[in-house]
Amino acid sequence: MADWLLAAGSFVLGVVGAVTLESVDYDGERRVDLLAIALLGAMSALLLARRRWPILVVLAVIAVSTPYHLLDYPHEATMAASLVAAFTAARYSEPQRRAVAALVAVAAVTVPVLADEASGGSGDALLGAGWLFMAFFAGLAVRFYQNWTAAVAARVEQERADEVERRVAEERVLIAAELHDVLAHGLAIANVQASVAAHLIDQLPMRGDASLREVSSTLHGLADTSRATLHELRAVLDVLHGGEGEPTEPAPHLGELQRLVEMAEAADLRVDVEADGLSGELPATVSVVAYRIIQESLTNVVRHSTADHATVRLDQDGRRLRIAVVDQGPARPSPARASPGFGIVGMSGRAQAVGGQLSAGPGESGGFEVWATLPLPDAWPVPS
Repeated sequence: MADWLLAAGSFVLGVVGAVTLESVDYDGERRVDLLAIALLGAMSALLLARRRWPILVVLAVIAVSTPYHLLDYPHEATMAASLVAAFTAARYSEPQRRAVAALVAVAAVTVPVLADEASGGSGDALLGAGWLFMAFFAGLAVRFYQNWTAAVAARVEQERADEVERRVAEERVLIAAELHDVLAHGLAIANVQASVAAHLIDQLPMRGDASLREVSSTLHGLADTSRATLHELRAVLDVLHGGEGEPTEPAPHLGELQRLVEMAEAADLRVDVEADGLSGELPATVSVVAYRIIQESLTNVVRHSTADHATVRLDQDGRRLRIAVVDQGPARPSPARASPGFGIVGMSGRAQAVGGQLSAGPGESGGFEVWATLPLPDAWPVPS
């Protein structure tokens, strides 16, 4: 819209200027007619393309203004379109083309100088050249200012991003410290106590008793689980502290699903795994997310359900991996002041991070169900 208004204003100024100058009755100037108006309109119409082809517009304005000046119409009437074209050439042309634009601005006054030389009007033409150079350098100034402000804004934005990153790093260190001081300490103590208790039970004379064997097995499982959890927690703390160190071991993936099954069975939860078309070449990111979703789902069954049996279903085709973790419930009664957990929120976040979806809620049979769909991008070929 701005270019349309600019072109229309240039045309009006040109026509009004030509008619006004004609009324002064300069010697040697031809009277304004339809041809003059058409040439002025053509120069103004060219300005509509000034942003896209700035140099070509300047050349075209000169090409149209040449016959206008040669026909000895009032020369100053073309000044509005010429000034806009010169400004645009400096403002929007590429840097290597600005020298060409400067030469074009000089050429824009060559014809008026030659036309007025015989009548002693070269001074007016040179004045017009000065105006053209002013418009040209005004365009350069605007371009320089806008580039400078853009650079300043980019630097400020980068500084802001660096500050945010620094604060995030500080928060990560604080979180790591809290986890280490509270959670890691508690897990280490629980591991030691469970290991000692299991060892003492194994040394009892009545260790052959079925109840003692069951307690011993539970304590051994608790010790193994707390030890593995403590190991993973330390890996997370290393990431929070540094963020760049190499992991001490590969991230867990679906190939280690049997590990989750054994941990659940150590907590008296029998787990059946039903896999349909599962490939061993899943993308690493999807495999890790799937493992964590199943891990959190089984942990929730152990903590919040009275069920002694859960089913993990995996269904994969060439485009997606579908996961279902189902138990038959019912839920354990929870204390009135129990705080809400973040397990489902975390699982949903993991699924969304790889473009997937997750839903969780009570099942039709009274238990609890977790369903997740994780897409397999085309960039990661997965055998069907």
